[in-house]
Amino acid sequence: MIGLIDSHIHLDDERFDGDRDQLIQQAEQSGINQFILPAVSAARFNAVKDIAASKPSVKYALGLHPYYIDQHQQSDLSELADELKSKEVIGVGECGLDYYLKDLDQQRQLYFFEAQVELAKAFDLPLILHVRGAVDAVFKVLKKQQYFKAVMHSYNGSIEQTKAIIEAGIYLGFGPAVCNPRATKLKALLEFVPIAHMMLETDAPDQPFYDKSGELNLPVDLLRVNNEIAAIKGMQSDELARQTTINTQHLFNL
Repeated sequence: MIGLIDSHIHLDDERFDGDRDQLIQQAEQSGINQFILPAVSAARFNAVKDIAASKPSVKYALGLHPYYIDQHQQSDLSELADELKSKEVIGVGECGLDYYLKDLDQQRQLYFFEAQVELAKAFDLPLILHVRGAVDAVFKVLKKQQYFKAVMHSYNGSIEQTKAIIEAGIYLGFGPAVCNPRATKLKALLEFVPIAHMMLETDAPDQPFYDKSGELNLPVDLLRVNNEIAAIKGMQSDELARQTTINTQHLFNL
């Protein structure tokens, strides 16, 4: 297996505190060369930076996730702007919108998301986008600001939505959900999406595989995602690994 890149993994999660180093080493020995670690709140910025500083294979992005919209403050945007001056930061995110969870203030989400798109544009950095239940709403913001240097993480939009999104040059991230045999809509989407627009992710430790309910998703599990998508696309797994690695390197300037 040539070097894979996990385009979205939360290695700072406290559930990895006991064996983080071993899990990263296991993944590296299995052919996963790099990991992109996005922060989700200003409170996590230092933890994310510390992990990246201690692990050459880990690159980091900084952002304010819509899940934590009640925690985010105006001062967090100022802090984010200051942090983005560092050449070590490779992206803005995880940010975006979540309209699936109805108790999250949509107007407040929109304010913080638009501010982060403006920052990404100002610093010429790619966006790592959360789009759960909000693919159209997120794309509308990107079109409004005419900024499409981005990846939509854990993507599961319709084929009609996808046509416009990839035409704009946006990448799409796919993870463990592709392995669920009942995910027929997602499999049809994968058959449609050109590999030139794909990235692979685990979103570890979240989004466990359908046959491992209640278990943590691990860094090494990217191999399973790669092999499953390759099978769906009817191609060799190393070919998919090569192209998705190129895509990720291109977007994040790795």
